[in-house]
Amino acid sequence: MEILQKLGSLPIFLLMFVVIYFLMIRPQSVQQKNHQSMLSNLKKGDKVLTRGGIVGKIIDFQGKNNNMIVLKVDDSTNITVLKSYISSIHS
Repeated sequence: MEILQKLGSLPIFLLMFVVIYFLMIRPQSVQQKNHQSMLSNLKKGDKVLTRGGIVGKIIDFQGKNNNMIVLKVDDSTNITVLKSYISSIHS
């Protein structure tokens, strides 16, 4: 018991850090890894959803390192978006 008194509130701070890590930091890093994997596996013909809510079909990749995507939104409308703004693959 003497050891705990000498440590003071250090165990409480360590416990708080562990809880914050498992509730906030780790899930976010897993989500980022999954998103990065999804972006690297995109190919022509995939239907995708952008962060802005636009659904389109990938028709081309452009730019340095293919960091831009040309989406066919409508029969006569193509738009170019950054690859990082793709939020998910749409079914």
